[in-house]
Amino acid sequence: MNTSSKLRPAVIGLDLGTGGARALVVAADGVVLAGAGADIARIDGHRQLASQGRHEQEPRAWWGAAAKVLRDISSQLARREGSPVELLALSVDGTSGTVVGVDAAGLPTTPALMYDDSRAAEQAAELEALRSSGISLSATSGLAKIRWLQQCMPAEFEATHVFLHQADLIAARLTGEVGVTDASNALKSGFDLKTGHWAEWIDQLPALRSRLPRVVEPGSSIGRLAGDVAGELGLPAGLAVVAGVTDGTAAFLASGATQPGEDNTTLGTTLVFKRVARAEVLDEGGLIYCHRLPGGVWLPGAASNVGGGWIRECHGREDLALLDAEAAQYLPSNALAYPLLGRGERFPFSSELAEGFCVPALKRPSERYAASLQGTALVERMAYEVLDTATGAQATGPVFATGGGSRSDVWLQLRSDVCGRTYHRPENSESAFGSAVLAAGNVLFDDLWQASRAMVRISASFRPDAGRKSSYDEYHARFRELLTQRGYL
Repeated sequence: MNTSSKLRPAVIGLDLGTGGARALVVAADGVVLAGAGADIARIDGHRQLASQGRHEQEPRAWWGAAAKVLRDISSQLARREGSPVELLALSVDGTSGTVVGVDAAGLPTTPALMYDDSRAAEQAAELEALRSSGISLSATSGLAKIRWLQQCMPAEFEATHVFLHQADLIAARLTGEVGVTDASNALKSGFDLKTGHWAEWIDQLPALRSRLPRVVEPGSSIGRLAGDVAGELGLPAGLAVVAGVTDGTAAFLASGATQPGEDNTTLGTTLVFKRVARAEVLDEGGLIYCHRLPGGVWLPGAASNVGGGWIRECHGREDLALLDAEAAQYLPSNALAYPLLGRGERFPFSSELAEGFCVPALKRPSERYAASLQGTALVERMAYEVLDTATGAQATGPVFATGGGSRSDVWLQLRSDVCGRTYHRPENSESAFGSAVLAAGNVLFDDLWQASRAMVRISASFRPDAGRKSSYDEYHARFRELLTQRGYL
């Protein structure tokens, strides 16, 4: 472990999500020394696009938000009293399956097609017909989106030097190293974790294959902060930039889950699931993918388009603490809600036609809020049932809850009651914290897992209320019936 007697060593975790950027400065003992957030501007007509299964963002807005939060934490450190902080490394995470084309200088040549953009259904079917190895490809996979851009935006495709993921674009801007990704982000774009190479069958598409980036292991060094960028951000020139992971995997690293059979749910804009395993879990149905982290740890999991995004859209101007308190009196809720925004679901079932509903319809905001909290928890329960089937064992151990949704005590207790499992909330459940753990594993500790044990602390635990079990079992069965009646299951 590298430390200095005069300076307090620390690392930066930078998280790029759907709605914003978040940066944290974290010391070796897990104490957060500075933090900042900024919104990512939406493009005009985003709601109309969502209704068509399309979700685009302006990639330049990612850098605008990232630069703002990095400048903010730099200013906070400059004003901080006590031991001066020595920043040693930075790691970036981003949304899984998001892709954007860039030229040789790293400037965008295409719009950013986001993680839940499902327009590439035909391209996914075409790629599935070619696929001979690796994970199954859906309309939301990165490779299907790249193929869509090749076929539907040929001029922009030809102008593209390399396709990057959300985290890659920011890392390239920080280091000047264009064309590098990590194995976690590359998974949905056709990278084969078993062989450590892009899947061979992609060679049948030479123009596409030539535009895929170089892949490195998460947590490995990919470059250093360029001098001009360091001056712009107020950060030390030469700061190590460490290869990141997807936002869901970063949240897993913030959770404290380390033992086989333990689960992590990240509840942000979407729901992301990860289970700790010692071997790869294969799912021919295409619903589950399997990340790998250093040390031979596999993370079978998946992501649902349902999450907390409905809160921002439907209750963004309301007092959420007050809504939580009011919602508690309506739980369990007899109204069954599936709070999906837009169209299309990818897990725990796959349906391009899936749309949100609430039966019966509710007018009172606090009742709708309660029903949607419960509906999200019911989706989570379904997700773990699918994971149990895929892994061949029912998980009864704790769930480590991360993401913005884990801040709500009412919601965490509800999720514990619905799923019948103990939920642990780490002291800091943000994906940015997980990225900081990843960076620390490179420069402050011998490996990632030593960093995790030293930095992650559990702040609260929620255990299921046996008295509510029968009600939630009944609602869960009815919820599945409603999904089946609509043809989603």
